Amino acid sequence: MYMTGRDLRRMRLSAHRTTSDMARIAGVKTRKTYENWEKNVGTPSINQFVAMCDGCDIDSAKFVGLMLQRPSLQDEVNLSQASK
Repeated sequence: MYMTGRDLRRMRLSAHRTTSDMARIAGVKTRKTYENWEKNVGTPSINQFVAMCDGCDIDSAKFVGLMLQRPSLQDEVNLSQASK
C-alpha cells in the first residue's frame, strides 16, 4: 500500500486521537507498535488499517483511492475528501 507513517499521523491528529487510542483501535498490544508505524517501521495489516479509518471517521476506500492517486509519497492526502 502507498501509505506512510505521516498519513497515519495526520489521520490520527485529525480525529483528535492519541497513539494509545489508535493502538487500541488497531488491536495491537502496545502503543509502541502504532508509534513505530508512524515512524515507517512496519505497517498495519489491511484489517488494522480499516479499523483505524473507521475509528477516525475516514472512509477507507476513499482514503486508499486518494493515496493511489497522489503523484508521490511526499504529497499529502486531503483527508477531508475521505471523511465519512
